[in-house]
Amino acid sequence: MKTKHKIVYNSMPYGALATIPKGTPVTPAHNHPHRGYWVENWKGMTRAQKSWAENYGYHVTDAEVE
Repeated sequence: MKTKHKIVYNSMPYGALATIPKGTPVTPAHNHPHRGYWVENWKGMTRAQKSWAENYGYHVTDAEVE
């Protein structure tokens, strides 16, 4: 599974944290109450984006993957 399109990832109160590229691999989010998927690291991530991924993760919905 991978992202269908590029996704601008926002989190309140921080605003836009990252733009996840189209085609980024994802894994099922079995540990999330809304299920969905966790986005894997992508090429070109900034240090801050990697830190967010390690501490919180980038969660996407079923509608955002293919």
